[in-house]
Amino acid sequence: METEQLALSDDMDIDYKATANEVRKFLKFRFDKYLDYAGLNSADLSAIDESHLSSPKMDASGVSSHGGVNHMEQALIRITVAENVCYVVYKTIKSCRQEDKKPYRKILEEAYLNHTDDLRIQAMIGYSSTRYDILKRRALLEFADRVWVYKVKRHLDDEDIPVFYVYKKRAIKGLEEGNNGDASGL
Repeated sequence: METEQLALSDDMDIDYKATANEVRKFLKFRFDKYLDYAGLNSADLSAIDESHLSSPKMDASGVSSHGGVNHMEQALIRITVAENVCYVVYKTIKSCRQEDKKPYRKILEEAYLNHTDDLRIQAMIGYSSTRYDILKRRALLEFADRVWVYKVKRHLDDEDIPVFYVYKKRAIKGLEEGNNGDASGL
């Protein structure tokens, strides 16, 4: 059962497939853009550590001679954010479990750092396609659970790395907010 993945969110009604899909889309599309912005490729990520990340140097005046906008500062901030996002993704993937029955790190590394196709990963870990699909979804859910720790440490916001959780919509049974069950106001 997939609820074991979201220990911090047990009381919430999370749509696991939709959440895993949000993580997959981020890792497949946005992460590649951040690699481009940072001037990195996924093979470079193992060399990035805390000492390689820094805040950009800012102009003391905060403005430039180009209409009050310092384009160099904006570019440096964009690059620094991209480097931090890449670092967070890498650290999160590396922190995921790697056990015989939970090869989440291997799945995420191969799929999103090494760009290995699913059939090859499935053969590497030795599971059927049905079981592999379940394990990959669980790996993506574990990523969603773990990423916030590194995101907070690197001072990234939801624009940089979103909150991936998708919640199921609940049917409201006769109780509208603010009317205490009294349908007369409808």
